[in-house]
Amino acid sequence: MKLLPVLSFILLCAGCADFPELEGSEPASVKKAPYPRLVPLQETLGPAIDPVSQAATVEEDLTQRSEALAQKAQALQNAQTN
Repeated sequence: MKLLPVLSFILLCAGCADFPELEGSEPASVKKAPYPRLVPLQETLGPAIDPVSQAATVEEDLTQRSEALAQKAQALQNAQTN
């Protein structure tokens, strides 16, 4: 509870702070520069991916990894220890 008055004072002081204006801080060359050319989004992202085929690919990869891990676990279970 002792922090509440201190925090209130800090917030009050922050509210009274004088922040510098940003207008005029950029050089004149920026003000006179032409607007950037807009590019279609599909051109930037590339061709669309079919979610069904993508999901099948991921499922196949995960199945192969699962089988490989199961074989590795079985080999470790069957390994002879000294």
